[in-house]
Formats: sequence, C-alpha cells, structure tokens
Amino acid sequence: MKDLVYCSMSRLRMATVVFALLVLSTACSEAEKPASKPAVPVSISGSMTGEDGPVKEAKLTATDRNGEVIATVEVNSGPRYRIELPAGVAYPVIISALYPRSTKVVESGQGEIKAAIMKASSSTVELSPKSTSIVDIAMARGGLTPENFKSASLAILNQGSGGSGGMPYQGGH
Repeated sequence: MKDLVYCSMSRLRMATVVFALLVLSTACSEAEKPASKPAVPVSISGSMTGEDGPVKEAKLTATDRNGEVIATVEVNSGPRYRIELPAGVAYPVIISALYPRSTKVVESGQGEIKAAIMKASSSTVELSPKSTSIVDIAMARGGLTPENFKSASLAILNQGSGGSGGMPYQGGH
C-alpha cells in the first residue's frame, strides 16, 4: 500500500511539473508574439487643426510601427478626414498631415501635424499641435510604447492645466 501511495504522489508531482511547464511555455510564446494585427481594415476619422486654425487641404499619410507607408489620402474640402488602414497593420500607427501654411505663421511652406494610434480600433483621432507634441515627446523618450505615449500625453495635458508634472511645450502640433 505504501508503494502505491508513493507511486501516486510521484505521478502527481510529475503531472504538476508538466502542467507548470506548459503554462510557462504558453506565457513565453504569448510574450514573444508581435503586436496584434487586426484581421479587418480599420477606419480612422477626425479633424485637423494647424497653428493658425482648421486645415482645409492636406495630404495624410499613415505609417506603421516599422515606418512603412500603409495608407494615404488627400483632403481638399475642409478639416474633416477619413483614412482606411488595411488589415494586418503593425501598431502603433502614426497619421501625419502635410498642409500649406498661411501667412499668419510663415511666408510660405508646409506645416505638419500628426497623431499616434496605439491599437487597432476604428476611432476618431484629432490631428493638432498638441497631438504632434505628444508623438514627438514619446519618440524622444524612446519610441511609441504605451508607457511613453501615456507619459507624453500626461505631460502635454498637465501643461495646459497648469500642472507642474509635465514637460515644457515644445512647439507646433
């Protein structure tokens, strides 16, 4: 009887070790997976505001986390835009808009505003000097990681509310 109990305990320990290894290997393989890539296209829309007001004309470009251009669209009729991101995109995605500047800011040239989309979801994204600063600060802190994006967003939001925890505003969205 004693041998039977010992054998059962030994099998139980072995089963526990095998189960633990399976759980551990699954957790490791999940951590090694690349960022999620949606199986369907994602629609992003919003408005554009430059240094001197609403942007009426712009060329929008969406780039994935590898810097590859994944979508472009021209806007010629006002500050509202819509851009379709294809299925299988690697997030985060940066949407940037190049637009002609008015003489209120400079004699000529182009302005650029941008925003980051951290995960796949159809949403409204406003392109403005503040969203541009958030992207620039996150990139300066080491890239568009969720942590850098969050701290850059808080820095810009705290700046507008008079909080002392934010970085100084670094110019144009």
